[in-house]
Amino acid sequence: MRVMIVDDSKTIRRLLSTTLNKTFSLVDEIIECVSGEVALRKLEDIEVDLVLLDVVMGGIDGYETCKLIKANPKTKDLNIIFLTSKADSTDMLKGFEAGGVDYISKPFNQAELIARVKTQLELKKLQNKHIEDTQSEVIFKMAEIAESRSKETGNHVKRVAEYCSILADLADIEHEQCKNFAAASTMHDIGKVSIPDSILNKPSALTDNEMLDMQKHTTIGYEMFKDSQGSILQIAAIVAHQHHEKYDGTGYPRGISGNKIHIFGRIVAIADVFDALASDRVYKKAWSIEKILNLFVNEKGKHFDPYLIDSFIENIELFLEVKKRFEDKF
Repeated sequence: MRVMIVDDSKTIRRLLSTTLNKTFSLVDEIIECVSGEVALRKLEDIEVDLVLLDVVMGGIDGYETCKLIKANPKTKDLNIIFLTSKADSTDMLKGFEAGGVDYISKPFNQAELIARVKTQLELKKLQNKHIEDTQSEVIFKMAEIAESRSKETGNHVKRVAEYCSILADLADIEHEQCKNFAAASTMHDIGKVSIPDSILNKPSALTDNEMLDMQKHTTIGYEMFKDSQGSILQIAAIVAHQHHEKYDGTGYPRGISGNKIHIFGRIVAIADVFDALASDRVYKKAWSIEKILNLFVNEKGKHFDPYLIDSFIENIELFLEVKKRFEDKF
């Protein structure tokens, strides 16, 4: 959880930071701003969970800062607690009308400060969980729809999500991000809902024109999610767009290479290809694991991220267990 303190007094900022750092295991980072103008600029680039906002400052005051935060679609849902030595009913009403959720009076009572901040952070945590749960539910429903059109893939999206979770963990991606990524990875082929059945389920090789049409699914999927505010849906936009990029820059749709491809895109590339090769499809039989691993070694640094391929091969038993657990039933 990230808290922003906006106050033109360095002493007040230090006092608040020290109190919160000593007290809260919920607070991971505190950002200090000397004015409303500075806070507004920083909020364009970073996400915070709570703002402690002084009312009387040089430049724009706290009320106006609050109104501007609430007017921005990116920050409109941000919870704001006012800091003020002016705490009569008129001032409090003015703060609530501007969009604040609470008041803390100066000079601070430490117990009151802790209680009020803790309440708002716990509410924010519950809000975040509800949003993430809702996103996950929508995503899995959409994945089921996409999956139903590619009858041969069966449990493809479930296996890919599990493979991605394992690879992300091996790459030391933080647990919460890892969980969100696994959910978002199910959307990697969502753009295929716009691809005709005659191409999607063709039992023979695609023509050049058909291949170009098939490749559009990456951009279509990206367009679906690119403007989403939810963290899982933002990741879904990345994986939909980049899972067919190649490490050497010969992939599509943009031909980007190396670390210019987001690590989520690089992970899904491995998970998706492994599952495609290890599974029966309308146009081919499943490859043997030995043949797949030989291909992966040959494509290391070409199609695939070398570090991730090494992690995959060294931990192949984990992936085979997932493959067995979610085996297609025909």
